[in-house]
Amino acid sequence: MKRVFFCLLVLALFTPALPAQEFAEARSSSYRVRSEVGSEHAEATAARLEAYLRHFNSYFHFDMEELTNPLQVRIYAERKAYLEFLEPITQDVQGDFVYLHYNNPTRSVLVGHYNDGESYDRTLAHQAFVQYLRSFVPNPPPWLREGFAVYFERITYNAENDHAVYTENLDWLDELRSILDEEQDPQPIPLGAILAMNTEAARENIEVFYPQAWGMVAFLLGSSDRAVNRLMWDSMSALEPGTHLEDNVRRVREQSFRWYDTELLVEGFIAHVQSMRSYRDLVEDGMQAYNNGDLGPAERHFVAASDIDDSTYLPYYYLGLINFDNASFELAEYYFETALTNGADEALVSYALGVNAFAEERYATAREQLERAIELGGDTYRDQATDLIGRIQD
Repeated sequence: MKRVFFCLLVLALFTPALPAQEFAEARSSSYRVRSEVGSEHAEATAARLEAYLRHFNSYFHFDMEELTNPLQVRIYAERKAYLEFLEPITQDVQGDFVYLHYNNPTRSVLVGHYNDGESYDRTLAHQAFVQYLRSFVPNPPPWLREGFAVYFERITYNAENDHAVYTENLDWLDELRSILDEEQDPQPIPLGAILAMNTEAARENIEVFYPQAWGMVAFLLGSSDRAVNRLMWDSMSALEPGTHLEDNVRRVREQSFRWYDTELLVEGFIAHVQSMRSYRDLVEDGMQAYNNGDLGPAERHFVAASDIDDSTYLPYYYLGLINFDNASFELAEYYFETALTNGADEALVSYALGVNAFAEERYATAREQLERAIELGGDTYRDQATDLIGRIQD
């Protein structure tokens, strides 16, 4: 699964001169967005970021009146101009957005370049959270900052109701499980070490730091143990806007984690990670349940898998089979056609659609699809499809 690494930047105390490109500008309650893409893009981005901010703040509950300056966002139309802007600051640019933080909040800016790929939405959500958090607390512990940023990477925007939609991000789950496996390298960062990490240490351990920081946030928020949840809420409450990183690290450890048994916490963390279900886990669980005839659990697994990744065909194909078995032929047809759209083998889907139409006594459609399956799949479907075609009454 595609993963994106994000820069942990230490910035110079100056703002580079802006190139002479034309930027459209949009202002909202909390943002000032300038976009080379155009005014419509600037306005849409401002609306999206406002929805994201409301969602972020439903966790942290900062006083929005303390945000006296609008959050600055600048989006270039091309990556070349984006890189030229960042060149005086850093040569290590990975991703489509970076947040440049300065002691003077009017200089801080979220900078990116537009593209229509998946990474654009992910990095925008990630760095938008970093900008949000650091606008209120300039020096939060890196595990909390980046753990939450990864936690929110799959957030999307529903323009119709102006609402942010959270989707669980499980991209790092398999890698985190590998890290927690005692027989494999790399090994996990000890709890005390990751709580105390500064930016430089996180960068040096980035392969382990990102999945583990995300896992910590997911565990502290998602545990069924309220005492564990309390560790996260106490960590948020411990953050002090006007203090250095070292002080915030100390405050979080003393006011939150100091009172909880470390061994029990680590055991709970590992158990929670093992209980989480990735896309692959859900598909495998669904296939096993289907093969055992347990259609209800199978359907739930495949629906959950499609919620994680709606661009693949396998969950939809099985959902088609499940609904066919339940005699829900119209819904089965929808799922088979969605599987085809997502890249399923056309001969396979044509055969499934033909069988589905035959069961519903839509014989003209059944004949058409079955003949298509023979044309595309040859001997693979010839005998079964020919038999069904022979049973159709003209």
